[in-house]
Amino acid sequence: MQLQDKIMLIHFNPDNSIQHVAVHNQEHCLTCEEKQCLTICPTGVFKWDCQAGSPILVHYKQCVECGACRLICRFDNILFEYPPGGMGVAYWEG
Repeated sequence: MQLQDKIMLIHFNPDNSIQHVAVHNQEHCLTCEEKQCLTICPTGVFKWDCQAGSPILVHYKQCVECGACRLICRFDNILFEYPPGGMGVAYWEG
């Protein structure tokens, strides 16, 4: 089973009242050459259209709460807070 197949088995219950993962300051993203947040995320939460000056878009509802994005950002520019109990991702195993 491929990673994408496994991700499809995860139950998501997003909290629509708060965005639990976000970019703090888009100016830092503009100067970041690596943009490792785009590749580290297993569900592709972060999107960029590869145009200079374009912002990083955050699709927080597909976040699996692994926290890799906040660890990889060299600017410490990813705001991440686990959703309240009962919200977010529900893992059945593991």
